[in-house]
Amino acid sequence: MNKNIKGLSLNKPPRKESTNMLMMTDIIEGVNAVLNPGKPKINWFAPDPKAVAAVHIKNGKYDRASSNSKVLYGGEVSDDELKDIKVVAYEGTEGGIYAEGAGSNVTVDGACISTAGDGSGIGGPSSGVAVKFGANLTLKNAVIDTTGRTRYSTAAEEHSVLRVYDSVIWSHGLPYGDNIPAPTALMSTPPPPLEIEGNTRTHCTMSNSQSYFYNSKIICDGWAALSTESSEGFVYLEANDCDIICTKSGYGAYADPGCHDYFNGCFIDTSCMMAICAGNSDMTFNDCTAKCGTYFGLMHCVNGWQEEVGEINITGGKIETGKEGFLIKSHNALINMDSVEFKSGNDVLVKTIVNDDPCATKVTEDVFGVNVNMKAMDVDGDLIHDDYKVRRMWVKLEDTTIKGKMKNVTLNMDQGSKWIATGNSNVTFVNDVNPAQIDAPKGVTIKAEAAEAAEYTLSSGGKLVVKAAK
Repeated sequence: MNKNIKGLSLNKPPRKESTNMLMMTDIIEGVNAVLNPGKPKINWFAPDPKAVAAVHIKNGKYDRASSNSKVLYGGEVSDDELKDIKVVAYEGTEGGIYAEGAGSNVTVDGACISTAGDGSGIGGPSSGVAVKFGANLTLKNAVIDTTGRTRYSTAAEEHSVLRVYDSVIWSHGLPYGDNIPAPTALMSTPPPPLEIEGNTRTHCTMSNSQSYFYNSKIICDGWAALSTESSEGFVYLEANDCDIICTKSGYGAYADPGCHDYFNGCFIDTSCMMAICAGNSDMTFNDCTAKCGTYFGLMHCVNGWQEEVGEINITGGKIETGKEGFLIKSHNALINMDSVEFKSGNDVLVKTIVNDDPCATKVTEDVFGVNVNMKAMDVDGDLIHDDYKVRRMWVKLEDTTIKGKMKNVTLNMDQGSKWIATGNSNVTFVNDVNPAQIDAPKGVTIKAEAAEAAEYTLSSGGKLVVKAAK
């Protein structure tokens, strides 16, 4: 088996720039059209107009008239510094600390904030801590605990920046599960295609805002720990040396179109998936340890722009999942993994399926496809591409050994890589490959397409049957 298999020369569709930049009003219109047709439009983003925070900083000034001193039980408050704040609030319209306006640059050192009651909207004065309209807030040494539907611990929106250090934020939501009626209002629970339960998110960043977390614990009992929504151009979310935990259900983090999420040295323990990418967005993980009840990444495209690509980059670290490593529902994807220890619970590393979501994006042209690049890896897991009718799965191996079957895969493997097929497989080779790099046990057949036909008996007894492409 010294003669190389000559790979095909295929024209790979380029990655196109996405033009999707929906504004919040566009999203409201679109979701209402599909999920609330013929009824008065519901804006689930908007906080209750009666919402009021214990401490309200507006345009750089402590606004006593707009603050709710009745739920403030201690602490020192000035225009730009808050210390040892204590808030206990029982109504859904009552919150902790709210800073708004570009003139607001606030530091909070020490806070215990407990809120209860059903809220509405995202962010705003009823949150534990929230920033809006260009405000900057740094939160240190805080504990924020919320209970109730749509009860956010923290939020950043409308060109604001939130920084959180050495803190614990935890949103419980309402009780949910079997035999417990779920809220019925539009977007008061996760859309079913997300495969999660719950009724509140712990944190959300949206509308050209940025959020940074350092050495903190971000915990949810359902729906989400760290969420994004409606970037309107650019959203940035970063967590460093943090614990990201979903106790009963929910995802660790989300990236909507225009959102960029970064995780460095984090410990991740999620009852469902860590990451959801929806549309043109990206997530980056450096030296993280993750244990996920379902997938590490769920990717789905429901925005209508067929050029959108969801991107997940992982360098170093250790990942364990209960199901597939990645489940991709009718989405172009770029998954880069470098020196990752990865173990999937059902021995499937990446699987694509056709999305049955009524909002799934339709494909009418050659698209970027699903791209999986692995470098310096030794990994077990199948690569299964069932969304093959409208896009290819392009797999590139560099100094990597993979053990698993491949279905409908377009394969590029360098001389330092090896593939051990564990089940019948079908691939297309797009570079020259030495058949000694491929193995399979007796009874397993690999059907391949390449530039020239050939047939090989592999070292462990399996068969490699190559046909020439027409």
